[in-house]
Amino acid sequence: MSRTGLGRFGVMPPTIVREPTRDSDDIPICPECGHPVANSKGSQRIEKPDLVNVVLAASFDELVTFGWSCDRHPYEVVMPMRAGGSDAGAMIDGWTGVELRFTDEHVRHVPVPEREVSEHVQ
Repeated sequence: MSRTGLGRFGVMPPTIVREPTRDSDDIPICPECGHPVANSKGSQRIEKPDLVNVVLAASFDELVTFGWSCDRHPYEVVMPMRAGGSDAGAMIDGWTGVELRFTDEHVRHVPVPEREVSEHVQ
């Protein structure tokens, strides 16, 4: 689907943030529509993130994370990888974990580049 709606006027709705989902063949799929999203793995942007940390929440209008996205919707759907905690132990060096409230209201750590956090919070 095309995202030509309000985006063309500079209005961006909050990103739908979902837990990564896999099909019976262990291929990442979109939890909204079931479409395979393995080819989208990489850096993703979350508009208007619902960050738990008050200082971080006031600092970010957009958050960079690592995971998958689905472009088959008129809104952005992002599925961040699990960070493994605040130290982002599941990621390579250079990433940290921040607590993000997902669309389902659960709070999970998502990976964010350390430099993004240090640049926004000083």
